[in-house]
Amino acid sequence: MTTKQPVLLKPFERPEYAYEKLRRCRGCAAYTVLQEKECPSCHKHKLIPLEHEALSRAKLSMWFERLVVLVLGVAAVYFAGEDVPLLALALGGGILALVLLWRVQLRMLPQQTLRRLGQMLEREGDRIVHGLMEDREDAIEVFRSGDKPRTYEMLREIGYLMRTDPIKMEQVLLLQTFILRKDMDLMLEPLLMDHFNVDLAAYIGEIARLQRDLIKEKTFRYVMVYESEFRRMEGGEDILALVAAAAVRRSRYVKLYPHLLMRYAHRLPKDRFMRLYRIIAERPAAYRDELVTETYRVYKEKYQV
Repeated sequence: MTTKQPVLLKPFERPEYAYEKLRRCRGCAAYTVLQEKECPSCHKHKLIPLEHEALSRAKLSMWFERLVVLVLGVAAVYFAGEDVPLLALALGGGILALVLLWRVQLRMLPQQTLRRLGQMLEREGDRIVHGLMEDREDAIEVFRSGDKPRTYEMLREIGYLMRTDPIKMEQVLLLQTFILRKDMDLMLEPLLMDHFNVDLAAYIGEIARLQRDLIKEKTFRYVMVYESEFRRMEGGEDILALVAAAAVRRSRYVKLYPHLLMRYAHRLPKDRFMRLYRIIAERPAAYRDELVTETYRVYKEKYQV
């Protein structure tokens, strides 16, 4: 039997967009999501966020546009010769064109930055994937050194962009070697796989026990799809009862997953069952008849004085 170890995990930063995790090296153009000071490829301190690189490229393009307008303005002044009115018109027109272009570019800078960012993600997709795979190799080396918490933190960063089952599996397996606590910054839905996995099922049970707020619709759907597999594993019905208890925290989940609650209402802890009973009793017509009947039956059998 594997002994679980107590660990301290760093809080995980969740940006609005996954690409905000990416950094690009200005020295070797390698990509990484690991929050190190130096580039893992060339070891130079030239890593910058991807959006900063996109902003730099957008600004460089705008400077080129200004240079073109400036050259055209100088050419107009040159060809105006000694014709003072024409010279004044060319000079004034050139300055006005530069000012207008500058103001338009300032307004368009956010859109241009996003456009450049999109181009980078599209054109350099293979290089980004290669960088993530290199990050994973670095995580494996850290694991071999015996630092499991650091390995998990690295895989957590990689998995935020590379959402493949192997990366998810590695994270779940590491989490199953830790003593998990309520105060930990844990996640669940990003680790759900496309198939049933016993370790993931056990982890779902721990999350349902420690941080039931993390049990949301994707997890409920996963549990419902693989309910028979859960039931066949050791302690599987206990996990299903914990998940059912998590569903009671919202009336919406009671409406969406009545069959789960019908099957495990009798196994709910008293406080969870009484919450289910109050939800049902308040508006019985809003819920499935079978769930209402089963809830009243369990209440009468176990709790009615």
